[in-house]
Amino acid sequence: MISKSFKEDILNEKIGLAGCGNMGLPMLNSMLSKNIDAKGYDIERKTSLLDLGKDFLTSKKKFLNDRNIIISVVRDASDTIELCQGNNGLFEQQSSKVLIIASTLSPRFMMDLKRKAPENITIIDAPMSGATIAANEATLTFMVGSEKNFFNYIKPLLRLMGTRINHIGNYGSGMMVKVLNNFIAASSIVSVRHVLHQAQKFELDIDSLFKTIDTSSGQTWFGTNRADIDWFKEKFENDNTMGILKKDVEAYVDAFENESELDNFVSGELSASIIKALKNMPITK
Repeated sequence: MISKSFKEDILNEKIGLAGCGNMGLPMLNSMLSKNIDAKGYDIERKTSLLDLGKDFLTSKKKFLNDRNIIISVVRDASDTIELCQGNNGLFEQQSSKVLIIASTLSPRFMMDLKRKAPENITIIDAPMSGATIAANEATLTFMVGSEKNFFNYIKPLLRLMGTRINHIGNYGSGMMVKVLNNFIAASSIVSVRHVLHQAQKFELDIDSLFKTIDTSSGQTWFGTNRADIDWFKEKFENDNTMGILKKDVEAYVDAFENESELDNFVSGELSASIIKALKNMPITK
């Protein structure tokens, strides 16, 4: 239990989800389908979200006043700052609130955010993985960094959206694991797309290629799930999934800044190459 001001069962609390995009909206729908008292909010004014009716609030102030548990799935650090420290932000709230950060952010940023948070705001890092497929199927993986009693309190809520809820350790450790995971993911995505591009140039049969790779040492999540990934052939745009991957690699770089010379090669030169490859992703058929 986090404090006496919260209900013993988190599923009976007023839940808010900030960031109703490709990941956040299906997460919100998963909660609503289980009859949870949940409402969504988005920093951007998307008219499509108005179809949620009473389950979507357009006012940040009203949203934060009304909700006790806030799950943040906003895009990046600047949107997180706006949610927490912007006008009518979370850090202006006087009552006790729990902020569960499920976005992928720099662990360094997360530590700074915790230092700036008022005492009545409990922050837990719980980034998720699995992309839109898992969000739609409620099979996300969560990596939680918090005290064990906090983890036990929020776990039933996360289970509505995910099947693997992993307690990594203290605050910040969940986000550290997430940026490490996403560094591997970005590397494999760049590799798979490059191989696909080369295979098409040599007019190889793509189905035969992946049938072999999927049962060989080159098997990857991205390649194996290609038929179910709606952004598999996406070109780079700042606001699409490839753009988010670039942001995630930059979060990895920020986490390991000022490390040893060997680590600086990985966090510096190799990361720069991955970012360059993401930004110049070849068009595939």
